Amino acid sequence: MTFTRKTTGAILASILFAISFVFIQPVNAVSNPPQNGEPEEEEEITFRFEDEVLLNFFDANQEISQLQRQTQERMAETVGQLGLTLERFNQIARANQIGALQGGAFTDDEINAFNQLGPQISQLQREQRTMITTLLQEKGFSTTSYQDVLNEYRTDQDLQTYVRELLRERRRQEILEERRREAEEKALQEQEEN
Repeated sequence: MTFTRKTTGAILASILFAISFVFIQPVNAVSNPPQNGEPEEEEEITFRFEDEVLLNFFDANQEISQLQRQTQERMAETVGQLGLTLERFNQIARANQIGALQGGAFTDDEINAFNQLGPQISQLQREQRTMITTLLQEKGFSTTSYQDVLNEYRTDQDLQTYVRELLRERRRQEILEERRREAEEKALQEQEEN
């Protein structure tokens, strides 16, 4: 019996692939200097997503990336138990999808290992999809709404720059809040000592 993977959640699969490339590309901001000594006017850019949505998008993306790494590690460990690498397993899976397992490119041991491992790998992939869907829902997204933000983020350098500014401001606020709490604790300690 040969294992075949059924493709479910095509949108989610494309999201998983796209997610790994979201934050890799550097953004180069180029501004044109003002002409004839005129003061530079700042153009206000508005985006169709609220700040909270953009921050949730970034946080979700970070968590999904981590989840994907963990799942890849678990899959590599699983296929390694029967002497395959994840790369070789994927090669066999692609050949299986197009009906080319019996072409002699794979040994009988590899095919048997693939057939034994297939259900386990499918289970890991299902678990990952479920966790991603749950994560997106917790962050206020459906797969479609997340894909909308992802697509716009990937193509809009101004949006990428804006998200980085939001992240810097959020971090600055966190530091200020941490310092405020430390000052309150110190003041309370001093009060108790006196």
